[in-house]
Amino acid sequence: MMSNANSILKAHNLKSTESRLTILAIFKKNMHALSYNDIESLLTVKLDRVTVYRTLKSFEENGLIHQIYDGSAQVKYALCHNGSCNSNQHKDSHAHFRCDKCDKTFCLSDVITPMADLPEGYQSKSQSVFIQGICKVCNHYKN
Repeated sequence: MMSNANSILKAHNLKSTESRLTILAIFKKNMHALSYNDIESLLTVKLDRVTVYRTLKSFEENGLIHQIYDGSAQVKYALCHNGSCNSNQHKDSHAHFRCDKCDKTFCLSDVITPMADLPEGYQSKSQSVFIQGICKVCNHYKN
Protein backbone atom coordinates (compact mmCIF):
# COMPACT_ATOMS: atom_id res chain seq x y z
CA MET A 1 0.00 0.00 0.00
CA MET A 2 2.77 2.42 0.92
CA SER A 3 4.66 1.97 -2.36
CA ASN A 4 1.37 2.43 -4.23
CA ALA A 5 0.76 5.69 -2.32
CA ASN A 6 4.31 6.82 -3.05
CA SER A 7 3.84 6.15 -6.76
CA ILE A 8 0.51 8.03 -6.77
CA LEU A 9 2.13 11.06 -5.16
CA LYS A 10 5.07 10.87 -7.56
CA ALA A 11 2.72 10.66 -10.56
CA HIS A 12 1.14 13.91 -9.37
CA ASN A 13 4.52 15.62 -8.84
CA LEU A 14 4.19 15.56 -5.06
CA LYS A 15 6.91 14.65 -2.60
CA SER A 16 6.14 11.80 -0.26
CA THR A 17 5.67 13.12 3.28
CA GLU A 18 4.05 11.56 6.33
CA SER A 19 1.11 13.97 6.20
CA ARG A 20 0.49 13.37 2.48
CA LEU A 21 0.73 9.60 2.87
CA THR A 22 -1.63 9.69 5.86
CA ILE A 23 -4.27 11.83 4.15
CA LEU A 24 -4.01 9.88 0.88
CA ALA A 25 -4.57 6.66 2.84
CA ILE A 26 -7.75 8.16 4.32
CA PHE A 27 -9.06 8.99 0.84
CA LYS A 28 -8.17 5.53 -0.50
CA LYS A 29 -9.91 3.80 2.42
CA ASN A 30 -13.08 5.94 2.27
CA MET A 31 -14.36 5.90 -1.29
CA HIS A 32 -16.75 8.80 -0.75
CA ALA A 33 -16.16 12.55 -0.52
CA LEU A 34 -14.71 13.85 2.72
CA SER A 35 -14.91 17.22 4.44
CA TYR A 36 -12.08 18.66 6.50
CA ASN A 37 -13.94 17.55 9.65
CA ASP A 38 -14.27 14.01 8.26
CA ILE A 39 -10.54 13.87 7.55
CA GLU A 40 -9.68 15.28 10.97
CA SER A 41 -11.83 12.65 12.71
CA LEU A 42 -10.20 9.84 10.70
CA LEU A 43 -6.59 10.85 11.38
CA THR A 44 -4.59 8.26 13.28
CA VAL A 45 -1.65 10.64 13.80
CA LYS A 46 -1.66 14.21 15.07
CA LEU A 47 -1.57 16.73 12.22
CA ASP A 48 -2.21 20.41 12.75
CA ARG A 49 -5.00 22.20 10.88
CA VAL A 50 -2.65 24.16 8.62
CA THR A 51 -0.85 20.99 7.50
CA VAL A 52 -4.14 19.30 6.61
CA TYR A 53 -5.37 22.33 4.64
CA ARG A 54 -2.03 22.70 2.83
CA THR A 55 -2.06 19.02 1.96
CA LEU A 56 -5.59 19.25 0.57
CA LYS A 57 -4.63 22.35 -1.43
CA SER A 58 -1.53 20.68 -2.90
CA PHE A 59 -3.56 17.54 -3.73
CA GLU A 60 -6.14 19.66 -5.52
CA GLU A 61 -3.60 21.82 -7.34
CA ASN A 62 -1.83 18.71 -8.61
CA GLY A 63 -4.96 16.91 -9.82
CA LEU A 64 -5.17 14.26 -7.11
CA ILE A 65 -8.48 15.41 -5.56
CA HIS A 66 -11.32 17.72 -6.57
CA GLN A 67 -13.77 19.82 -4.59
CA ILE A 68 -17.45 18.98 -4.34
CA TYR A 69 -20.19 21.36 -3.30
CA ASP A 70 -23.07 19.14 -2.27
CA GLY A 71 -25.37 21.56 -0.54
CA SER A 72 -23.95 20.79 2.90
CA ALA A 73 -22.25 23.42 5.03
CA GLN A 74 -18.75 22.21 4.12
CA VAL A 75 -16.74 21.74 0.96
CA LYS A 76 -15.94 18.08 0.42
CA TYR A 77 -13.07 16.51 -1.46
CA ALA A 78 -12.84 13.29 -3.46
CA LEU A 79 -10.09 11.49 -5.32
CA CYS A 80 -9.93 12.18 -9.02
CA HIS A 81 -10.53 8.93 -10.88
CA ASN A 82 -8.17 7.05 -13.18
CA GLY A 83 -5.42 9.65 -12.95
CA SER A 84 -7.22 11.75 -15.56
CA CYS A 85 -6.69 15.06 -13.75
CA ASN A 86 -3.41 16.93 -13.54
CA SER A 87 -2.04 20.28 -12.41
CA ASN A 88 -3.16 21.91 -15.68
CA GLN A 89 -6.76 20.70 -15.77
CA HIS A 90 -9.34 18.87 -13.69
CA LYS A 91 -11.39 16.49 -15.80
CA ASP A 92 -14.03 15.83 -13.19
CA SER A 93 -17.12 16.60 -15.24
CA HIS A 94 -19.21 13.90 -13.60
CA ALA A 95 -22.26 13.98 -11.35
CA HIS A 96 -22.13 13.84 -7.56
CA PHE A 97 -24.70 12.13 -5.36
CA ARG A 98 -25.47 12.85 -1.68
CA CYS A 99 -27.42 10.28 0.29
CA ASP A 100 -30.24 11.55 2.51
CA LYS A 101 -29.78 8.64 4.94
CA CYS A 102 -26.02 8.26 5.48
CA ASP A 103 -25.14 11.83 4.37
CA LYS A 104 -22.22 10.57 2.28
CA THR A 105 -21.40 12.14 -1.07
CA PHE A 106 -20.20 9.97 -3.94
CA CYS A 107 -18.69 10.65 -7.34
CA LEU A 108 -20.75 9.12 -10.12
CA SER A 109 -17.90 8.92 -12.61
CA ASP A 110 -20.03 7.16 -15.22
CA VAL A 111 -22.64 9.96 -15.19
CA ILE A 112 -20.99 12.62 -17.33
CA THR A 113 -22.11 16.22 -17.01
CA PRO A 114 -23.17 17.52 -20.42
CA MET A 115 -21.67 20.83 -21.53
CA ALA A 116 -24.20 23.64 -21.20
CA ASP A 117 -25.00 25.60 -24.34
CA LEU A 118 -24.68 29.12 -22.93
CA PRO A 119 -26.09 32.26 -24.50
CA GLU A 120 -23.72 34.52 -26.40
CA GLY A 121 -21.40 36.48 -24.14
CA TYR A 122 -21.36 33.93 -21.31
CA GLN A 123 -18.23 31.93 -20.58
CA SER A 124 -18.29 28.83 -18.40
CA LYS A 125 -15.61 28.31 -15.76
CA SER A 126 -17.07 25.17 -14.22
CA GLN A 127 -20.35 23.33 -13.87
CA SER A 128 -21.68 20.49 -11.80
CA VAL A 129 -24.58 18.11 -11.49
CA PHE A 130 -25.66 17.32 -7.96
CA ILE A 131 -28.17 14.54 -7.28
CA GLN A 132 -29.73 13.85 -3.90
CA GLY A 133 -31.55 10.71 -2.78
CA ILE A 134 -30.78 7.31 -1.26
CA CYS A 135 -27.48 5.57 -2.09
CA LYS A 136 -27.31 1.93 -3.12
CA VAL A 137 -26.05 0.77 0.30
CA CYS A 138 -28.83 2.54 2.24
CA ASN A 139 -31.41 1.52 -0.36
CA HIS A 140 -30.36 -2.11 0.05
CA TYR A 141 -30.90 -1.97 3.83
CA LYS A 142 -34.18 -0.05 3.92
CA ASN A 143 -36.42 -1.38 6.65
